[in-house]
Amino acid sequence: MIFTVTIVDIAFSLALALIIARVMGYFFDKLKQPTVIGEIIAGILLGGFGLGVLSGFTFSFFGLTISLPQLSYTSDEFRFFADLGILLLMFIIGLETSISKLKEVGKPTFFVAFGGVILPLILGSIAGTLFGFSWQESILIGLMLVATSIGVTVRTLADLHVLNTNVGITVLGAAVIDDVLGIIAFALILGIYNPLQIGITITIFFLIFLYLGLKIIDKVMNLGEKINLPKSLLSISLAIFLFYSFFADRCGITGITGAFVAGLLIGQTIQSKKISDDVKAIGYSFFVPLFFVGVGASVDLTAFLVIGVFSVVVIIVGIIGKIVGCGIGAKLAGMSLRHSLQVGVGMIPRMEVALIIVSIAISRGLITGDVAHQILATTIVTTIVTTLITPFLLKATFKYRF
Repeated sequence: MIFTVTIVDIAFSLALALIIARVMGYFFDKLKQPTVIGEIIAGILLGGFGLGVLSGFTFSFFGLTISLPQLSYTSDEFRFFADLGILLLMFIIGLETSISKLKEVGKPTFFVAFGGVILPLILGSIAGTLFGFSWQESILIGLMLVATSIGVTVRTLADLHVLNTNVGITVLGAAVIDDVLGIIAFALILGIYNPLQIGITITIFFLIFLYLGLKIIDKVMNLGEKINLPKSLLSISLAIFLFYSFFADRCGITGITGAFVAGLLIGQTIQSKKISDDVKAIGYSFFVPLFFVGVGASVDLTAFLVIGVFSVVVIIVGIIGKIVGCGIGAKLAGMSLRHSLQVGVGMIPRMEVALIIVSIAISRGLITGDVAHQILATTIVTTIVTTLITPFLLKATFKYRF
């Protein structure tokens, strides 16, 4: 079979990413730290400030000249595999999550989500105002701090074997609601989108794809079981998961929410146990590590060169806002102080939604010039810091008793 150079280059990049991710993950596991930290650091090593400098390097080996491909772990080609990784991770988490367990923590979930939206929004807006930004720019800073990036937290909770505890389920449910509330707040406050339209599409998604979806999916899975072909159930499950991711995105919700809902519904069918191990094998062996490598590779260390007092304040405000806001919400809902702190720490990370909010604001001309550059740089640094510190902080809250 003849492969094009592009495919071979991508294959080499993926192979290198998987090997280094596994080596670094093993190293951090031996240090009794979450393996996800190793995978993120593998991405940093593969970026332009690490092994990425070998991109395009040519060397001779026993008379054979070998040219390494152009390695880019932030390219669209690599991002395709990485994005599938986070979708598959959320699908797997959905498969392993009990709806009855979600109902048990329903009250804390909503309290945590609201606390995690309101306090960071207020604190971020106040910080912006104190540094001389306009009210619109200040609110944008607050909005940037609202949405939690669940990928790092979920993987860390899984590494610590606490994902299916009350704390883990609360964080998971709150992060999903958090995303939806963040999108609605973005539409309402800045008037970027028609809030009525977003409300309708979100309602349609949850009514049709959540409540009616279970009956339809159950019938589809029963039908798939009757198809006498190898792994037909797995194929159908993956198709459902991809459809849900697509329609969730089109309804104004993130694709990872759709992936989680698909996993949640398929997990309630009698066939779920037959496909669970296969899905985990596909996800954890290939796609999921690539996502975290991509997270590390996207770390722009030059952003730290322009960091100022404002950026430091926003980072601190962002961390405190989530810990205190979500922690108070959990405590008011009846959780212990220790569990409330664990929930608050688990809600710290920011990533894709924060960058999307700022990027849209820039493209719509809501912020321009030096202000746009400053807020964007601050957003990037915030995502880097919160992503890297969360696994360490989260493990500490589970390790030490107080």
